[in-house]
Amino acid sequence: MHTGYQLVWIASERTPDYPAMVDDVTGRRLSYRELIAEIDAVAAGLAGRGINAGSRVATALPSTWEHCLVILALMRLNAIPALLNFRLKPEEISGLCEFCEIDAAIILPDPAIAEMVAGALPDGAPVWSVGGDAGSAEDFVGCRGDGFALPPYVQPAETDIAFLFFTSGTTGLPKAVVLNHRTTEHRLTWLSTQGGLRHGSHNRSLGCMPLSHAIGFYGVFLITLVFNGTYFVVSDFNPPKIVDLVEREKITYAFCVPTMFQAMATSPNYTPAKMASMELALFGGITIDPDLLEHIDREWGGTIRHIYGTTETMCSLSNPDPVGQHATLRAAYYTRIRLVRIDGDGVEDVVAAGEEGELIVDATVDTIFTEYLGRPDATAAKKKDGWYYTGDVFLQERNGDITLVGRVDDMIRSGGESIHPEEVEAVLEEHVAVGEVSVVGIPDAKWGQVVVACVKRVNGDAAQMAADVDAHCKASVLAGFKRPKAYFFADELPRNAANKVLRRLLRDAAMAAQAAGSDSFQQVA
Repeated sequence: MHTGYQLVWIASERTPDYPAMVDDVTGRRLSYRELIAEIDAVAAGLAGRGINAGSRVATALPSTWEHCLVILALMRLNAIPALLNFRLKPEEISGLCEFCEIDAAIILPDPAIAEMVAGALPDGAPVWSVGGDAGSAEDFVGCRGDGFALPPYVQPAETDIAFLFFTSGTTGLPKAVVLNHRTTEHRLTWLSTQGGLRHGSHNRSLGCMPLSHAIGFYGVFLITLVFNGTYFVVSDFNPPKIVDLVEREKITYAFCVPTMFQAMATSPNYTPAKMASMELALFGGITIDPDLLEHIDREWGGTIRHIYGTTETMCSLSNPDPVGQHATLRAAYYTRIRLVRIDGDGVEDVVAAGEEGELIVDATVDTIFTEYLGRPDATAAKKKDGWYYTGDVFLQERNGDITLVGRVDDMIRSGGESIHPEEVEAVLEEHVAVGEVSVVGIPDAKWGQVVVACVKRVNGDAAQMAADVDAHCKASVLAGFKRPKAYFFADELPRNAANKVLRRLLRDAAMAAQAAGSDSFQQVA
């Protein structure tokens, strides 16, 4: 077994003077030799503050230069990066730090976050901020030491925790996904064989997927370095700048959610010729607009492939030729899958061709997660009899392929983020004017899905009520990407015999009102 750090170090031996990373803010470029020296210097600074093997260190940062370095430095120490979404509210970040027993944190320069996170950590635990002072947090610029004084790297046990990633749970509270060291090489191998990324220093990768997402970390950042490519940091997703970056630096590889590709292709400075260097474009996270898919395939000149996976399994399905079948996938490499009946009789209750079922994936392979930290109940609900239950519903095609239909649990996927309706509903119900409410996701060409709040109609102006409730959401603890983008006002919320709201019927009604231009459907900024 090789750990992630060992694979990067071995890559540096092969091409010590080749560029490893390029910063989009300063333009700074590090060779592989320089990268290893920077990793050691930051690791020494961390070690000087008590960070060592097994320490859990939360990062809540965008995909900046500093974020890249600190993750690699933690890997050098065999500490455990806990990669939080920086877009979460301070209450969520501090709550997860406390639940996961985090030993230190690295955050954005926000005094509110610094205060709340410090309160969730052990007394005296270090909190660093990147990009300036943040109240009690220390400036990360000072987190450096003598890299030459670091002891040699020590091989961990393959079952030791390597990373904590976070994914939404059944109540909307993120769960900590435990990944051990054994998974790393196997995840990179899957991406290489099924994604189509070839080893070599010709790879010039666009780093716009968040490092806090498994695909952004493994599928772009780490695999680029391990393969001796050059990783171009994208700390802020600005489509015009990205289009210029692709043209100027001759970017060859990108893994994006379709929303990002759409933003590039509609940028005012975009022309297909500017994307001519793009040899490989991978997409996943949400379904892609068929017209956009055909445009990329026809105009960019490289290869576009569809990849499906989860944080828990990494990648499970792929389609090397998705044009004309944008939501259709198949098992690949060593993956074993089944579609089983929802609420059926277990892993052997497989659906027939033409039927829909929940996708389950072989949980005995070496890419699979260990557990949800501190959540044996959630782990048991997802890992059953050697299979992982994804919660995604697919249609079984007669040729063996499967086509994505939706979610078992009505989770909303917007721009690659996962949003639980129940969490949004809890915030909406705090508003005095909201009585009955149910949240659904409706299709959107840009985001895949957008959040729509379906509210039982009350007296008053629909547009004004939508604006008032939207202002309430903006002022609440609800993360911005979870906020409803539209409100649908219905006379009644349809329910079944058990009094459960029928989201499917509400979704259909909301879409019909949107299409008809009805004033019962109100979009908000």
